[in-house]
Amino acid sequence: MELRPYELQRIQRKLDSPASWGTWCRIGRIPRPPAEVHRAAGGGRLRPGWIRPHVLFGYLLVSPLVLLGLAIPLVLAAIGAAVEAVHQAFSATEREKARRAKRGSEERAEGSAAQLSAHRLDETFDGDWNGRAGQLVLRWYGMSRYPRRLLLRTDSQLVIAGPRGRVSTGTLRKSRVLERIPLTEVAIETPLPERAELNRLRFQDGSWLVVTYVPDEGMLGQLSF
Repeated sequence: MELRPYELQRIQRKLDSPASWGTWCRIGRIPRPPAEVHRAAGGGRLRPGWIRPHVLFGYLLVSPLVLLGLAIPLVLAAIGAAVEAVHQAFSATEREKARRAKRGSEERAEGSAAQLSAHRLDETFDGDWNGRAGQLVLRWYGMSRYPRRLLLRTDSQLVIAGPRGRVSTGTLRKSRVLERIPLTEVAIETPLPERAELNRLRFQDGSWLVVTYVPDEGMLGQLSF
């Protein structure tokens, strides 16, 4: 998920100083703010932008090839699963193991959800629209309609960058600096080491924003809103 050295070199010419680290990230769904708060912040958009029709048409043209490439391993996996299912049908021991594994998986999922809730990592931000994080959330998609952002750390700043609009290719090349936050005003927290992709930007005023580190998924990622 972290940017490779050559990717950092490509983006750092747009920064005041070299970036020592960078990654793509996204935030959760933005809850609807009170109307007066939204108006005071300029009434900006609260969702990513839509893909332009001509770009979507291009995706539709190539999607059969993409789907075919995905279908082959899925069919092979389905055949393998079917063979395994037949085998398990004749083995009571295997069926019992499968039931125990399923119960264990469900318990782990419940435990994970409980942990996320305990650390409030299942929320987008702390809920204070007047805090530093809340004000950033209100501007998030006004600064860029693209669903993902670059987080870049220099020796003195945490930089948020991204394309200004919804783009289909060249996301790194088209990215621009959207926000600069002094490192004295923000810290990156990882409350659950086992879920290292889930992080918080905690600001000096105590407000926070959850960011999830993600790869820039290219064409397939563009199709999700």
